[in-house]
Amino acid sequence: MTTVEAITIILAAAGTLIMLISSYGVLRFPDVFMRMHAFGKAGTLGISCLIVAAGIFYPQYLARMVVLVGLFFLTGPIASTAIARAALQASTPEDHLHLTINEMQDDGMIKKPRKPKRTG
Repeated sequence: MTTVEAITIILAAAGTLIMLISSYGVLRFPDVFMRMHAFGKAGTLGISCLIVAAGIFYPQYLARMVVLVGLFFLTGPIASTAIARAALQASTPEDHLHLTINEMQDDGMIKKPRKPKRTG
């Protein structure tokens, strides 16, 4: 086994293990926000390890793989934020049982319920 193959195996195994731990977090956590955190953080690192392992094994594609990792690190947080905002907007107040800090409450995105007008 060559050094390149050993590095590839180590990176691929690490990426697979990180993705496995991330999937356990997605199954275990109670609400959508915690699940997104588990997959967003660990998933990014796991996928990056797998992509870099493929780039090292196929050196002619290494530059493309590094660009892919960079794009993934740029677009991942944007996508996670968009999904979190959509989940928060579509949820009901009963769904926020596990949400202790709501930083999106005051940015005008969440529609606050109106108080009914009193007549008479």
